[in-house]
Amino acid sequence: MAAVWMAQLNIKTLVIETKSCRTLAGHADGLESRTLEILDSFGLAGIIWKESNRTMEVCLWHRDPRGVLCRDSVSPNCNPGLSRFQEVTLGQGRIEERLLEFIDKSPNVQIKWETSPQQLLIHQDLVDLHREYAVELRLDTDSVVRTKYLIGCDGAHSWVRKQVGLSLEGNTASNGDWGVLDCIPTTDFPDIRKRCIIKAPAGNVMVIPREDNLVRFYVQLSARCATRFRRDHQPSVLLSILGDALKPYYLVTSHVEWCTIYTVGQRLCTDFSVQDRIFLSGDAVHTHSPKAGQGMNVSMQDTYNLGWKLASVLKSVATPAILQTYQEERLPVAERLIRFDHRMCLGVCSGPDDDLAEREKLADFKDKATGLEGTLSEENTTASGLSVTYPPNLLVTGTRNSHSRPDKNGVLYCSKPHLAENIVVGRRLPDVLVLCQSDSQPWHLQERLPSTGQWHLLVFGGDISQALQMQRVEALARQLTRRNSILAPRCMSGATTAVGSVAVYLIHSASRFDVQLMSLPPIFRPYDDRRGREYRRVFADNKGFAPGCGMAYSLYGIAPEGCVVLLRPDQHCSLVVSLEDSDILERFFSLFVPV
Repeated sequence: MAAVWMAQLNIKTLVIETKSCRTLAGHADGLESRTLEILDSFGLAGIIWKESNRTMEVCLWHRDPRGVLCRDSVSPNCNPGLSRFQEVTLGQGRIEERLLEFIDKSPNVQIKWETSPQQLLIHQDLVDLHREYAVELRLDTDSVVRTKYLIGCDGAHSWVRKQVGLSLEGNTASNGDWGVLDCIPTTDFPDIRKRCIIKAPAGNVMVIPREDNLVRFYVQLSARCATRFRRDHQPSVLLSILGDALKPYYLVTSHVEWCTIYTVGQRLCTDFSVQDRIFLSGDAVHTHSPKAGQGMNVSMQDTYNLGWKLASVLKSVATPAILQTYQEERLPVAERLIRFDHRMCLGVCSGPDDDLAEREKLADFKDKATGLEGTLSEENTTASGLSVTYPPNLLVTGTRNSHSRPDKNGVLYCSKPHLAENIVVGRRLPDVLVLCQSDSQPWHLQERLPSTGQWHLLVFGGDISQALQMQRVEALARQLTRRNSILAPRCMSGATTAVGSVAVYLIHSASRFDVQLMSLPPIFRPYDDRRGREYRRVFADNKGFAPGCGMAYSLYGIAPEGCVVLLRPDQHCSLVVSLEDSDILERFFSLFVPV
């Protein structure tokens, strides 16, 4: 994901990979809806969505006192309405393949396969000079690489993390050995194509249906079985336990694609960067079980957060100070992930006859509503990334009830969330359907927010068929484009998608038949000599040619007087202000835009 950003934004990048090729089998296999939104912002979600398996329902099973395997419940495996995507499963190798295809199109990103780093050096005299190449890396090919920034995406045993003297801290479960098996099963188990959690004396089991009739099984192992599997590495060990857990149903397979063993543990490194020159992401800073399918997702979301910030500094459209927000924003996400995974493991690993003493230590498990079922619901909201909310910082304004940052003149300012009650400052913008003013085509608003390094300024102009409301929108346009405005050169970039520029959109609530595109201020219909006019910057919140149109203002809770919403290049909301608050926009950008 880091390399995808660099390829997208034309940043000269070297990827050092110890393996000889991409992942071919096994490893991660779940994509959350927020990750699919991110992939879609690069144009990558379509083919991945088409190839993947959609896990629509989750079933809980257990053995009753008579030893009969019973289904407890069937519930949705997603919370409808939160995203236009839902959780899917697809092998990590297939996902890597699509990312590599994207990266290979860029002449600026090179991958060195079968290459290992040998020595890492930080030139301390250059660290504060961000135009200088302060990091030096010696490779096993005897070549030396000098770079401005280094990202350690190298897993739980991260070489980069060890070189800079950092470590993962945490615990390993005393009975946390699990086997993982990918196979094509033949079985009469009725829920084999649904996600299942099965509590059984033979060992608890998780069932994850995959693409191409594959199914992944997580099988809880006794110490004896774990020792046997580590010695022989034979899938028959796992299949035997699985068969016992599923009785009276049978399961056989003639195709095992991959199997392994892991030990449950939750560990965290609280330093995500060193001197804002070396950054760590993914398993290099947080490790946990794979039971909730969070590892690949949170890891990709880490570097999605970081990539555009590095590019903005390298392109000199933002000061290096924005790099500090990477840890400020992603460390709390990692901490919540560790706590969530602990709850998930406690719910999945415990059996019906287990001693409840440890479970009673957690208040979450004193009430069934916040036990395993509640954890599964949390997985599809907060843990999925959909409701991750970044705290006030250099790139996220505070509100009246939170910390606000003064501008360079010491003036305090904050967002006005009452103008858009359902748009949360610091959180990714939820999706709605709107109609394009120029041709009445329905669009998911998120589809108009691609990951190009641009900021997105959404002007909710209200009913601009009313003269007073149109005058307010026109006044805002004049302020944004006045000669001495810090925003003018960024907002008037036409149809280009330069890093650090601001794409301005108008979303009005008037009837589209009462609005003429060419009568609107030019900032909403920019022109470029090469690509012509941009016709997809003005949208109407009207009913139209797709179910769900005409509800944007109500879903977002937009006040009748309208508002302005500023989105970062990663689609997270930076501020919400009124149409008259262009000065607040100026103050916000002045904090990190180079003079």
